[in-house]
Amino acid sequence: MTIIVIYPGCDRDEFSWGKQVGNLVYSGNVIFLGSVELALISEIEDDRIVFGGKTGEIEKIGVGSILVTGVSGKTPYGTLRKVTHITANGSQVTVSTLDATLPEAIKEGTIRIEKRLLEKDFRLKSKVDGILVTGPDKAFDGLAVTLDDFEIQNEGNSWATLEGAIGVSAEITITIEIRFNRIQEMNVTTVLHNIDEVTLRSSGLFYGSKDTTLAEFIHSPIITDSIVIVPEIAFNCGYEGTASGEIVSGVRQDRILTSQMRFQRYNWSENTFDHSEVFDFIEPYLTESTDVKISSGPEVMIRIFGVPVQSARAAGFYLVRSDETIPTGWRLFIGCDGYNIINAGLLGFRDDYIQKLDVDASEINNNGDK
Repeated sequence: MTIIVIYPGCDRDEFSWGKQVGNLVYSGNVIFLGSVELALISEIEDDRIVFGGKTGEIEKIGVGSILVTGVSGKTPYGTLRKVTHITANGSQVTVSTLDATLPEAIKEGTIRIEKRLLEKDFRLKSKVDGILVTGPDKAFDGLAVTLDDFEIQNEGNSWATLEGAIGVSAEITITIEIRFNRIQEMNVTTVLHNIDEVTLRSSGLFYGSKDTTLAEFIHSPIITDSIVIVPEIAFNCGYEGTASGEIVSGVRQDRILTSQMRFQRYNWSENTFDHSEVFDFIEPYLTESTDVKISSGPEVMIRIFGVPVQSARAAGFYLVRSDETIPTGWRLFIGCDGYNIINAGLLGFRDDYIQKLDVDASEINNNGDK
């Protein structure tokens, strides 16, 4: 039998059932670790945190506590951890942990992320040889990289390179409504303004397939109501097919892709995917039979407490195919391969949700009438 006792004169507002931070009410077992506690971290791994000393907040940690930390040198994404075991050795405290979910940490409230991702807020994380980072003097305020004779094949006397530029200006809006420690509704809108301008040059036989991450960038942390959000952008480029002889082919695609997804009543509802594009090209030059696909584009990842929550990838591509009815004839196609994934883990969902961002290949020109 459960007995609820109400004391006379007790003001209802005095009842504390969580911890209010801005628009969110965190669960009562949440412990916030600030700059003092972060400075005491001597070691942090996926399954444990070691503190070199104690504070009042560290001494509050018990099995079942959920730790929310801010950003530091050792926690660049913040952390959201559930405590499974504690070991104390003098002043050193070792806390064994598992990843926690947002609904475990938050009782009520709305998380809203609305951001246009600008070049000035990113720093370079990594890049490969043959890739230059385009500076702020470019024509738009998104991120871009330049392919400077980027070598994709070099065997004997045959070589193949890619030249050009890849850029993206991304706008993201994510709204997560939580009630009773459960996500009740989630809305995700992603707009990608992509620029892909890539020229393939091959001196002879060119074949195979490969996808390469050219460069990775990390956004400065976005912190709202103790939630740490870090967007990342990677630029990718790939090829597949065979060119039996020399080939030169280049296409520019300016493409806008809009993805909208909604979770409500424990299910993802009908979604919207719109796209538009303008393009230009140089007439392909080829000496032998050819069937080659060149793809390029960004992948935008949104991390909350370091865990990927959304990954949107859109790779514009072009296809060059020889026309067997005409010597050195060609047909040129463009399209887009992509996806938008909502990752289940941090959200407490059972399954990931995937929306395809595919645009079927369409023929834009040929020299069949020559």
